[in-house]
Amino acid sequence: MPIPSTAADAAALLGVGVTADRDTIRDRYRRLARIYHPDANPDDDAAGTRMLELNAAIDLLLGADTPTIDLDFEPQPRERSLTPRERRQDARIRSALQHLPYGIYVIGTVTPEGKPNAMVADWVMQVSFKPRILCVSFERDATSLKNLRETRQLTVSLLPESGMDLAARFLQPSDPSKIEGRSAEFAAPDKMRGVSYVQLDHPDLEGGAPVLEDSLAWVAAEAQQFIPIGEHILALCRVFDGDALPIDEGPLTSLYTGWHYGG
Repeated sequence: MPIPSTAADAAALLGVGVTADRDTIRDRYRRLARIYHPDANPDDDAAGTRMLELNAAIDLLLGADTPTIDLDFEPQPRERSLTPRERRQDARIRSALQHLPYGIYVIGTVTPEGKPNAMVADWVMQVSFKPRILCVSFERDATSLKNLRETRQLTVSLLPESGMDLAARFLQPSDPSKIEGRSAEFAAPDKMRGVSYVQLDHPDLEGGAPVLEDSLAWVAAEAQQFIPIGEHILALCRVFDGDALPIDEGPLTSLYTGWHYGG
């Protein structure tokens, strides 16, 4: 069965009724996950695809606001509760983490009405070969995350080093209420104005997320699962298209820009 896109498909895949209660859905998911998980089927290349189908099904049935997995990490203590020694240690850790290099990725999404949007993200990584899965980390109140939950479409444009000014256009949030202590002039409600891009057609979904025409490389993916982690949400997205363009430059990274998102 293909990745489910409706509640009816999801219920059929899990073998439950569309109106089944949450406990029944979770119990059925756990039973099937124990059978089909790749760890239980190390020699089966299709096991990863089966888990993606199961994860997409439970996400559809439980709703976008109910995550499929909740990793229970102990909360970070507030800085004012730390001792002087703990504060010094915390500063050392922050400094070390800020030295980790990241790409400067422009994440493209689209609203249900077809309006494109984009943001800059650093925490992007391929995490599987078969199938090809990207993990993208979003702040919980990101407009792009809201778009992705609703349409499941995402693109990643990696810019060349000469694209620093272009990347800077997407740093500000589109919602001014997210900029604490600043006026609405710092927001960017229409980040795509004046930017050259194309909207990609997904084989099964309406609309299309934007790819920047001046990118060094790009991939397009469909969100399959959302995982809460700390103050962020991880989106696991299955790649369905991509290309690298003949640009004789290196990629734009935090080593070049000096922009830090870490610590």
